[in-house]
Amino acid sequence: MIDPVPKEYTEGIFTGTLLINSQTTTTLQPKSWSFGIQHRFGQVSLDSTLLWQFLGLDLPSVIRFSFGWSFSDRFYVEVGRSNYLKTVDLEAKYLLVKQTEDFRTPISIAAYFNTAIRTENFPEIPDNAYFEDGITPFKYKPSHRFAYNAQLILSSKVSEKISLQVTPIFIYQNLADPLTDNFTLVLSGGGRYKLGLSSSLVAEYAYVYNNRGNEFHNPFSVGVEFGTVGHTFQLFVSNASKILESHIYTSSAFDISEGEFLLGFNLKRVFWRKNKKS
Repeated sequence: MIDPVPKEYTEGIFTGTLLINSQTTTTLQPKSWSFGIQHRFGQVSLDSTLLWQFLGLDLPSVIRFSFGWSFSDRFYVEVGRSNYLKTVDLEAKYLLVKQTEDFRTPISIAAYFNTAIRTENFPEIPDNAYFEDGITPFKYKPSHRFAYNAQLILSSKVSEKISLQVTPIFIYQNLADPLTDNFTLVLSGGGRYKLGLSSSLVAEYAYVYNNRGNEFHNPFSVGVEFGTVGHTFQLFVSNASKILESHIYTSSAFDISEGEFLLGFNLKRVFWRKNKKS
């Protein structure tokens, strides 16, 4: 009986766990932990603010620190803290399907889940605030601090240089703004084009289907990425000032057509754990 030929899985669909704002199907290496920084400088425009605010570096920024821990080459968890609303979050990603070199399995699929907890105090409640029934006076509950997002990430390395992905994103906020739903549906897409052995051009765009309000602008980002085995660094231009998905897609981005944008970077460093001595 002839043994079946072992599957050869496609490596390096994306360098890091993040495309820019979007998650990728990439997970942490087995027996490793990571430290990450996501930074968004202040918004500037194509006018005098560009130099006066020194590309946004002089303005208030949004930043998130994170620590990740891998349980296998398919599963890891990460805890992070953002200064926006003093948010603490916990995420997990599991790689369900791996793309194969022979393209019999043409895509990789990963499931992702994030729980975000606002720790900043809520603003004062006005006297005329009521729950949806219009009778019960509104008051904050501990559950109002929580927001959740779940994603199914589909990616494919279509050639040696090009990788693409698409991601349906489902967001639920226990406390939503007036006249909006608690549930938000988003479809995100993006890709990477390799420029060299360790550099790439990356871009992404997301369409928010509901809770758009007036003058809503979808998030769009483009940048360059530099990656090695141990670290990934991305420098980009974006119109989205937030970091967590439950914040990015539930508020409008800046208007690119008016020249409004910001600079940002992502940095992730991975460290390997030593095997225990027997």
